[in-house]
Amino acid sequence: MSALARQGAIRTIGRGFGTRCGMEDTRKAYLVVTAVVRDPMAMVAYNRALAASGLYARHGGRYLVRGRPVVELEAWDGRAVVVAEFPSRAAAEAFWAEPEYQERIKPLRKDAGDFHVAIFEAAQ
Repeated sequence: MSALARQGAIRTIGRGFGTRCGMEDTRKAYLVVTAVVRDPMAMVAYNRALAASGLYARHGGRYLVRGRPVVELEAWDGRAVVVAEFPSRAAAEAFWAEPEYQERIKPLRKDAGDFHVAIFEAAQ
């Protein structure tokens, strides 16, 4: 069980591709967020605080996708998407568990919309 799962900050669904034979997995991980935003001004404050914190960079993260689709192909419900790449699952989890994020930044988006957040590991 990861440290985040013990803290209750995340819920581990399964091992995924995870570690094997006691060796640390070095695959990249992706923090994926989908959102229906109801309060754009709250999201501006959230995004500014997150950018100013430098937390993504501190954990080796970088944005790959941010925003709404340029073309909706099938049954898209208007959600915005964020995909951030991290060097490992541990780095993505460390970002998410960061006290500065959980206590100061994440609350800025409370009640600003509906958010779904998950971490995915890269395919082999």
